[in-house]
Amino acid sequence: RGMGAHRFDHCLLMCEMNPEQGINKVAENTQFMMEVLDFYRPEQVVVGPNQNIQAATWLFRSSTPHDIAFVAGPRMGLHHFAFFLDSWHDVLKAADIMAKNKVRIDVAPTRHGITRGETIYFFDPSGNRNEVFAG
Repeated sequence: RGMGAHRFDHCLLMCEMNPEQGINKVAENTQFMMEVLDFYRPEQVVVGPNQNIQAATWLFRSSTPHDIAFVAGPRMGLHHFAFFLDSWHDVLKAADIMAKNKVRIDVAPTRHGITRGETIYFFDPSGNRNEVFAG
């Protein structure tokens, strides 16, 4: 019937970043999550001439690869919610279920570069971007 998502996995939030104006909400949110909520940062993307500007971070508190991610982008706010599947086979099955139900797919089944998880992005009826993720 359905995809069989086990649980909520993570969310990704877009953050304002303008180094010339001293604005980096990726770095501010990352610091907040690590210092106030005791999250860990297993991965990040740094940019700039000195490679010292945090452009993206992935943080965790649970046993997942990441519980929340912050990425610099043109618009601030929610990028997506993600739900956990067991395997690449389940991601492909999810794509088939989406096709049968005429779900609007944003990014076809693929593998992430950072976490190496298998994924597909799609939109729910309200227009929110969602992801099913195995990895």
